[in-house]
Amino acid sequence: MPRALRDVGAALTCLQLLLLLVGVELRPHVWDEDRFQLEAIKKGILERLGMSAPPVVRHRLDRESIWRAQQLYQQKVAELMWNQSREEEGAVPGTRRLHRLTPTLLRRLDIPREHQDPQGDQDPQGDQDPRGPYCYHLILSRTEAFHRQLRVVQAELKLFKQSLASPGMSPLNTSVHPRVSIYMLGGSHGTPQLLHSQELDRHAPSLDLTAAIQPWAAGPEDTLHLELAFTADVSSLLTTSGSETLVLEVETHETTGRRARRARGLEEECRKSDGKCCLKSLKVSFQDIGWSDWVIAPNSYYMKFCEGSCPHNYKPASMHAQIKARMHSLSKATPPPCCVPASYDPMVLMHYDSEGRLVSTLFEDMLVTRCHCA
Repeated sequence: MPRALRDVGAALTCLQLLLLLVGVELRPHVWDEDRFQLEAIKKGILERLGMSAPPVVRHRLDRESIWRAQQLYQQKVAELMWNQSREEEGAVPGTRRLHRLTPTLLRRLDIPREHQDPQGDQDPQGDQDPRGPYCYHLILSRTEAFHRQLRVVQAELKLFKQSLASPGMSPLNTSVHPRVSIYMLGGSHGTPQLLHSQELDRHAPSLDLTAAIQPWAAGPEDTLHLELAFTADVSSLLTTSGSETLVLEVETHETTGRRARRARGLEEECRKSDGKCCLKSLKVSFQDIGWSDWVIAPNSYYMKFCEGSCPHNYKPASMHAQIKARMHSLSKATPPPCCVPASYDPMVLMHYDSEGRLVSTLFEDMLVTRCHCA
């Protein structure tokens, strides 16, 4: 082989090795950046709570107490959403809309292993699962139209083919009315949370899922996992047992101001690589950072922060910021404006305090919704 060709081959080999090394170096750099950001978030939350370290939980709550705490958390979140909506409704008119979503319903035995409850058919005390054998896993994914800025008014799951009072439709031949218990599944290692239990309405072919849909619609998760536990075998009565499609009808209310705020929020997200001031997101899972033993709710949230450059006349917070950017363009001796938060949404944290008591803390300025240059 001519020496020139051997030299070209060697050069190509060196170039390939260099590219591989560069690729290997980039991945840890990104991972380290996320890790450092999570550590900063953890320290910030602890400082705001007045703690130097996570509390040591010596007396864990039982399932019923945890459920009550999570119910209280959902109530506080709903109150925050309601207050915000009322403020907006008082200023501008709103519109109501009906969304028809298509969830997936699976029998517990048919659920893929990666989606199964790790508790199996036993509860944490080793007893038989009180949810019974007639359990279904309901999976609902968010759509582009069903976004987080909507306020859910009502949600009904069109579950049965027709009214249970119709001839031949009753799942029981006795006078005892069947019931359904609705559980929230909080992730691969989360304990099922009982939302509520209700008697099946024989004259209505649907279930009211408003209490489950409202907090999920406003939360960070893209997918909702529920479990429906019946006291009777209703498999032959379900809409999914035929050729029909399961439908969840969700009525929402959206104000003009909320739509405008959502449009601004989408514009704020860092979608282009131009490096200008924008809003970045980092998902914080309390389970992944080792806080699931003392943070009861939420399971996770999206930490948003402002990042990027502030050139002249780009998202100026004031006339002072505009002048400062102009002076920086003329002389680097003047520092440029900084990309900082312009508005926030509140966040509720249900957790143990340093004395082992279960409390809820409201962070008024936790969730950044908009950035500007100041």
